Amino acid sequence: MSPERSLFEGRAQGIIAPAAAGYLGVLARHAPMVTELGPGVLTVVDGDGQRRLFSVSAGFLEVKRDGVTVLADAVEGATEIDAQRARAAETRARERVRAHARDTDITRAETALRRALARLEVVEKSRTTR
Repeated sequence: MSPERSLFEGRAQGIIAPAAAGYLGVLARHAPMVTELGPGVLTVVDGDGQRRLFSVSAGFLEVKRDGVTVLADAVEGATEIDAQRARAAETRARERVRAHARDTDITRAETALRRALARLEVVEKSRTTR
């Protein structure tokens, strides 16, 4: 869920999330934990075994005995992503990183690039799983 809405509620077989230190998989009976999320693709394998893909900007993932909660700054499903806009954002971010100008916040530019790439990955993977 994001501050604006909840995108998935229900039973899931597993989750793959973009944790700050790398991707993390969560299955049933996983140990309780809380971790920071970075920009990337969040994959939920629902109760029917279908993969649902979401682009996540950043946030937190909490694993409890009775479920998993993802609190993200922004979450988008494949049908919500404008691929053309995401490609333009990727191009802008790559240019900022490459230029490495003094007034450019490189960390922010790299984060924007990871967000754009995650959005494009969600769109592309969703096309191939239909």
